[in-house]
Amino acid sequence: MAAAALTLGFLIASLTRGLLSQQQTDSEARWRSPLLLQRLLASEEANQELRAEVDRLRQKVQEYEKAQLEGKTLTRQLMAEMTRLRVLTGLTRVRGPGILIRLEDAPSQGPSDQPRLPLDQVGLVHDADLLWLVNELRNAGAEAIAINEQRVVSTTAIRCVGNLITVNGERISPPYEVVAIGDPDQLSSALTMKGGIVEQLQSTGIRISIMPRNDIIVPSLSVTPKFRFARPS
Repeated sequence: MAAAALTLGFLIASLTRGLLSQQQTDSEARWRSPLLLQRLLASEEANQELRAEVDRLRQKVQEYEKAQLEGKTLTRQLMAEMTRLRVLTGLTRVRGPGILIRLEDAPSQGPSDQPRLPLDQVGLVHDADLLWLVNELRNAGAEAIAINEQRVVSTTAIRCVGNLITVNGERISPPYEVVAIGDPDQLSSALTMKGGIVEQLQSTGIRISIMPRNDIIVPSLSVTPKFRFARPS
């Protein structure tokens, strides 16, 4: 009887502690549930803001990449235009196929078995001859021209000073070598046509030869022209 009573008392005490513990747990759960839900909602809201920020940053990166690509394209276009302008103005050395033309004054005294020209009829290369030659080359499509290593551009002056010829203010002397970049056949044909410049210069005794070349180098302008009055409009 005593043992049974003791066992019954132990069971009742255990059951009472279990019920009290369950009630406490349920009470804590009811108290913590709103807090956990609030935290969950706050976390989801923060995640949404982070996703939106990531999207904004991704958009910014795409805009920067596009701007960079457009900038590179614009830079390439500007560099190509600058190169073209440098070629046109003679500020850079260029190379390509073309022809080499050599002009020499007529000899005052020919070989003993050939008739000799009177001194006043001896053919001398003049500035007008070089100007004529340059114009014929340009009309034939020459893209770059030089005379005795002097680049010929729109501002180039070719003139006689006494018995000397100057190009860009620099004295040059015979033999005169003119190089021109362009289609070799087209340039040669323009100069050697019947009644053309070669035939007429040779008729005065001037010796002129034309040599096609696969690779012609035309130097850059040695003196940059200065402008006092002209300005962009």
